[in-house]
Amino acid sequence: MCKNKKLVLRIIAVSLIALGLVLGVTWNSAGYCIGDELFIALGISPWSNGSSGTHYPAVIGIFVILVGISMLNLTLNKKTRLWIWTTVVLSLIVYYLIITYM
Repeated sequence: MCKNKKLVLRIIAVSLIALGLVLGVTWNSAGYCIGDELFIALGISPWSNGSSGTHYPAVIGIFVILVGISMLNLTLNKKTRLWIWTTVVLSLIVYYLIITYM
């Protein structure tokens, strides 16, 4: 793979990761989620049970982040891929444990 193509893929991957974070994150101090506003503007409920249940923008945001990380992995060597996926999986586990028990 040529250097220009790797650079473009890395830029797209980082952009997807940032988009996933913006879509799915609720800012605690303000209680504001851009994904919620986008879903409401499209006429879709952002929650599965009205104001509780599964938060669809967060699910889509996690999916977009994983796609971005997968694209980033296409441009990296094998050893670096292993480290990135290990870091991602451990980060998600820690994140869900913190959210669950706090």
